[in-house]
Amino acid sequence: MTNKNFSISQTAKIIGFPGGEKKFFQWLRDNKYLMRDNYPYQKYLDSGMFVMGQKKLKKLQPKIIVPVTRVTHLGVHSLERRVLKEFPPCVPCKQKINGK
Repeated sequence: MTNKNFSISQTAKIIGFPGGEKKFFQWLRDNKYLMRDNYPYQKYLDSGMFVMGQKKLKKLQPKIIVPVTRVTHLGVHSLERRVLKEFPPCVPCKQKINGK
């Protein structure tokens, strides 16, 4: 299994969050996964759902390194289950998924 982690934007696309990246960030904050500054709460870092990465802002001189929240595979699966529970697919969508 790979150690690749995903951005919040990638995670929103993977799990099919309704509303896109900005609404997903808001949902994560509203549901207490992320703090106001979009950093994950310590319990979710400890559980392995999120990790902190770094990003270089190249356009600025001198280059600045900023922390970035990344989602692990475990986090993607956990968030997907929670999102599907909260936003179940409509009946016609379920039929398309199940091939009926």
